Amino acid sequence: MRKIIKTDTSLGELFEIQELKRIILEKEKLLVVILEKVERLKIKLSAIKQEYDIKIGRLYLRLDEIDLEILKFKKIEDLLLDGFSLSEAQKIVNEKIKHWQERIRGEYEKIDDEEKSINNHKVLFEKNQEEINRIWRKLAHKYHPDLTNGNEEIMKKINKAYAEHDLEALRAIDCEQIRSDLSLTDIETLKIKLVNIEMAMDKAVNELNVLQRSEWNILKENMEKSIKQKRDLLGDLEDKILIEIARKETQLTDLKNKYGQG
Repeated sequence: MRKIIKTDTSLGELFEIQELKRIILEKEKLLVVILEKVERLKIKLSAIKQEYDIKIGRLYLRLDEIDLEILKFKKIEDLLLDGFSLSEAQKIVNEKIKHWQERIRGEYEKIDDEEKSINNHKVLFEKNQEEINRIWRKLAHKYHPDLTNGNEEIMKKINKAYAEHDLEALRAIDCEQIRSDLSLTDIETLKIKLVNIEMAMDKAVNELNVLQRSEWNILKENMEKSIKQKRDLLGDLEDKILIEIARKETQLTDLKNKYGQG
């Protein structure tokens, strides 16, 4: 009799273990779908930001540059009124704005480097886009840290390679890493894993909602709408900034002429 009870208990535990594994795998599949949406949206928004920085950010830097030059002449005028000579006033002001000029030059260099990098990777990405997407999806489904046996460090490498359109790096990761199957056999451990997955799903949904409400996603959606309307949203913004640049350049030219620097 004792032997029969022991066997029934073992079968019950085995059934519960298998049921927990089944539920975990089903929830992991749902989690993967959400995580894929999150990761892809992150990459899309990163591309939008890069495009904005290159097209619009450079123009805003030009506005900052002009504003700084205009401010320089206004500060020189103030010093002249205080009794400084023109050369003294120019020396004082140039020294004060030096670090701002260096900062603007540094921002220009960042944008230039970013543009070169994007242009170089764009050719490779268009050529290998299908395989890059396929390998990234496969690796993301294996190594995302919220999944069973996921690995945060490997996922960082995967996302970096994807963002840089580095097919060879993705292939190397795919060849080097081996993932073990779901092999947990302890009921309590499986229950903890299930709770963790449910928490990860809540976290992923919240992250997706935050991304969807972000200013970059709003810009992305507006750009997509403008394309349907056969308009160029960034192009329109670019034209407005160029008009403002032209207006301020005229103001700056007048100031330069006033002080014999035209």
